[in-house]
Amino acid sequence: VLFVTALAFASCQKKKEDKISDTWRLIRVSVDSTVTWYELWQFDDGYLTILKRNEGTGNLDTLGTGTYSVDAGLSKTFIHMEGVSFLYYNYSGEWQVLKLNNDMMVIVHENDNWYYREFVKE
Repeated sequence: VLFVTALAFASCQKKKEDKISDTWRLIRVSVDSTVTWYELWQFDDGYLTILKRNEGTGNLDTLGTGTYSVDAGLSKTFIHMEGVSFLYYNYSGEWQVLKLNNDMMVIVHENDNWYYREFVKE
């Protein structure tokens, strides 16, 4: 029974890791419901790269990089980020995954301020 439970837990962990490991486009909505800028978060095998489209050139500039790991429990999933800070943002620490499916991810983090991020799969 313990072996089956451990196997099911490991399978759940792997499924969540696989869903997160992709490129996600941040949804930033202003009052008039238009996206205010284009930002990508690339989760790839433990490494995170955050990119933003340069408004002048249209090129993608790297805003920050770091590492991440996923901790998928029975009821909650967390993404632990390290070394991810740029400008005045500090994204390092635990982010709780509020929603995760094949098309959308919603995460939240508290570090002096609350950071709420919604993404669609790119």
